[in-house]
Amino acid sequence: MKYIAFLRGINVSGQKIIKMENLREMFSSFGLKNVTTYIQSGNVLFETAKTNAQTLTKKIESGLQKAFGYDVTVILRTVDEVAEIVKLNPFKNIQPDADVGLYVTFIAEELNPKPKLPLFSKQKDVEIIGMNNCDAFCLALPVKNGRYGFPNVFIEKEFRVLATTRNWTTVRKVVE
Repeated sequence: MKYIAFLRGINVSGQKIIKMENLREMFSSFGLKNVTTYIQSGNVLFETAKTNAQTLTKKIESGLQKAFGYDVTVILRTVDEVAEIVKLNPFKNIQPDADVGLYVTFIAEELNPKPKLPLFSKQKDVEIIGMNNCDAFCLALPVKNGRYGFPNVFIEKEFRVLATTRNWTTVRKVVE
């Protein structure tokens, strides 16, 4: 089975720094095969015969804690699951010149009940335009200071879940 481990909050603003070489070595030390990384934000592709995603996630999180000395949330998806998101193209109706950021937020657990969509953050800087079982398709909207909203903060606070967010370009590239 081919998986992608999306690591939450590593190599962001000088926090939880992990070299990709060290990350690949650690994943390989678990017996995972064909381990590769994509950019520095913690996207690890690998293959394994193991199919219990929950057990695999816990093993990776425990290994990260032991190897690097801090907790890192891991959200695991199969390559096929992410490829299905890309095929779905949840942003196909967004104009290419629209002043928005396109993001997929990978959520650690299924939301139950699912929120009514579209759903805006209180600050109107994030809009969830669609969802599947555990992933939210979000627009980051501009705010007055010239910045954009960030879906991860909104989703974690709104639904009290752990999540990690990737921009649409990264999501597409990681399964190419």
